[in-house]
Parts: sequence; structure tokens; C-alpha cells
Amino acid sequence: MTQFARRAVLVAVALSLPALAEDQAPPKPKPAQALTDAFKDFTGTWACTGSMDNPQKPGTQVPTKSEMKLSSEVDGFAYSGHFKGEKNVAMPAFKAHMQWTYDPTKQKLVEFGVDSLGSVWMGTSDGLKDNVVVWAEEGAMMGQPAKTRTTVTRKSPTQITVVTEIENKGAWQKLGEDHCKKH
Repeated sequence: MTQFARRAVLVAVALSLPALAEDQAPPKPKPAQALTDAFKDFTGTWACTGSMDNPQKPGTQVPTKSEMKLSSEVDGFAYSGHFKGEKNVAMPAFKAHMQWTYDPTKQKLVEFGVDSLGSVWMGTSDGLKDNVVVWAEEGAMMGQPAKTRTTVTRKSPTQITVVTEIENKGAWQKLGEDHCKKH
């Protein structure tokens, strides 16, 4: 092989290296740290007891019992929640399904939910701060427009408290509080 031919081969190889690198897959992205932090230790089954405001007798409380199953989805880019509430004197038994993820354009956690009583909602959160995640939600509750706020407080990796409030004439009114333990 002549020296010219060797140089031509070396130049061809050198020029093809960037093309070979372009054919390689880029590194796999990772879920947003805000999402990972907010849902750390949350996957699994949770048993909850608590109380809710009785809509038939305002100012009185009704005991509640429910179960949540939370799982990581889509390689950690989303979380899914299935919720079952038992019948009590104020409410029929119901089910709910929720999805949570992270929107990098808004730099917020986002939530989508629906339940078997006809409620739908979407919400956002700034994420975990001092073991608390606060969700600002809007949607429809039992056929009526509603703005709600859900505050999830991590007491330990196996205990959380969930407080749900509704906006009523510009003020927040507590709807219920659940104390949940992970199985």
C-alpha cells in the first residue's frame, strides 16, 4: 500500500469516527430529582384511618378507612396511585386513580386524578420541602367546580398524614385527615 493510500485510509477512518459516535444512543435520562424525592419510600400499600367533615351534618366528623397502593411507573418517570375508600355514614364506597409526574417546563410536580364519584382534578406542587408536599388542585368534585389543597406530611418512611382542604369563599376549609401506615 502506498503512503498516499495509507493516508487516505487514515483520513477516512478519522472522518468516520464522529459518524460512528452519532450512531450510539445518547445516555438514558433520569427522572427529575424533585419527583424522586417526593415519592421516596411511598411505593407499596398503605392502610389509612381518619375522619372527614360530614356534608349532611356540617361541623361533625365521620370516621374514615381507606387503602392506597402506590407504584413507580414508566421507569420512575411517573407514579400511579390506586385508592379505595370504605363506605361510611356520609359517603358510599369509592375508588380513585391518580398519576403523578414532573413537568420540566414548569419545574413542578403534576398530578391527574379521577374517582368513581365523578370527581376529576389536576394539580401541581413545588415538591418536597421539610418532609411536606403540598398539592394545589382544581377540578370537579361531585359535579361541582372545586379548588382543593392536599398536604402530605411524611412522618417516617412508613407513616404519612394526608390533609385535604377545599376553598370555600376564599378560605380553606378542612375536608378530612388521614393517618396512613405502610404495610
